[in-house]
Amino acid sequence: MTLHRTVTKELLEKYATSAPRYTSYPTAVDWSKDFDPRRYPELLRKAVTKDEPLSVYVHLPYCAELCLYCGCNVVISRNQDRMSAYVDRLVREFEFVKASGIGRRPVRQYHWGGGTPTQLSLAQMERVQNAFEDTFHLAPDAEVAIEVDPRVTTREQIGWLAGRGWNRVSMGVQDFDPAVQEAVKRVQSEEETRAVIDAARSNGIQSVNIDLIYGLPLQTPKSFESTVERVLAIRPERVALFHYAHVPWMKKHQTAMDVAEAPSSDVKLAIFMRSVEQFRSAGYVYIGLDHFALPTDELSLALAEGKLQRNFMGYTTRRGGDMVSLGVSSIGDVAGCYVQNFPKEAEYLAAIDQHGHACHRGHELSADDHLRRDVILGLMCNGVLWKREIEREHGIAFDTTFATELAQLAPLEADGLVELAKDALRLTPIGQMFMRNVALPFDRYFAARKSRGDESKTTFSKTL
Repeated sequence: MTLHRTVTKELLEKYATSAPRYTSYPTAVDWSKDFDPRRYPELLRKAVTKDEPLSVYVHLPYCAELCLYCGCNVVISRNQDRMSAYVDRLVREFEFVKASGIGRRPVRQYHWGGGTPTQLSLAQMERVQNAFEDTFHLAPDAEVAIEVDPRVTTREQIGWLAGRGWNRVSMGVQDFDPAVQEAVKRVQSEEETRAVIDAARSNGIQSVNIDLIYGLPLQTPKSFESTVERVLAIRPERVALFHYAHVPWMKKHQTAMDVAEAPSSDVKLAIFMRSVEQFRSAGYVYIGLDHFALPTDELSLALAEGKLQRNFMGYTTRRGGDMVSLGVSSIGDVAGCYVQNFPKEAEYLAAIDQHGHACHRGHELSADDHLRRDVILGLMCNGVLWKREIEREHGIAFDTTFATELAQLAPLEADGLVELAKDALRLTPIGQMFMRNVALPFDRYFAARKSRGDESKTTFSKTL
């Protein structure tokens, strides 16, 4: 995918708004209030009857230290007894899911996220994996991924992961500049990072992802250019280049960050555009939404074939028909409903003790939700949306159903972001950088919030 080299200041000012990243539609802030979480066991049993593969996500929330930029659901603790108590409940949740029978379906995508899963001891990791293997079975071509923190991850853990089937590791770097690391309380040397990557590759884990963040205090175009050069020297298979989302009303610890030292909008744009140029020059393919991959990586190949997919775990080539998620705050997608566990540790533990599961809210997708999800994800994943495919799948006349949305896209077409053809909607090269803006008109929940004047009261990051 080719990217336009220049985003003008005018385009930035016009389109750099806060918007969802659409790992789901509708987004979690727009779920209905009347969903009965007691339906979760019924949903699992309903999903048993399907034959298509599953995705499985496990949330392990513990971190040794709190990074000031963090927007994840984490628990700061080094207390092994506390983690063991959590693993006890996680094992019980697996047992509850197993009783439904859904484990008969093969798992094509399996992910441990956090927090820092490798904050657990090897024995605790073993217990979680044993519970998974007692409940589910992996498809031969499954993607098995984990988020690790190089500061706490040992070679022994990496060897164990490789031996138990993991084939991808992802790690945060954010920025290699020592001053920036100090400013965001994430001090992690390049040597620590390389040691974990070298261990992964020597153990046969060939897919490595590195996360970077731009928009942090003390970052400059020159300093971040150096970070990207050092990442390119490592040559990970995938890179995620995120825009920092400052949401102190949701994450109070972010108030400790000196945002006065953060780069201005113009400087952030310069950082992003230079980074894009560096990755492209090094042979990386721009996947979309800040993601880059080597041409031989599965994401690049899927994009070229128009088969890229997306779910709560981000871009993927192996999204299952349903997604079973376990652990505190985890979000699943089961039998046409989104479901989420309690977000606080104590609530999660108590719910597992009482019910065996911890679902506390959800959303049943309507026919309109399914339609708009297919439209939005079609644009977000492959940069083109074929109208006849949507019409056949949902029994609609595209131009009639979305007459208002197409009219709203006309100014974006005039600005060179999208092409409104008779048979398709296509993101232009520059539109790939503003794909969330192109998706927004199809989000009826966002439109409703905007009409109420509360669209800014969310955790959404800037589009650029």
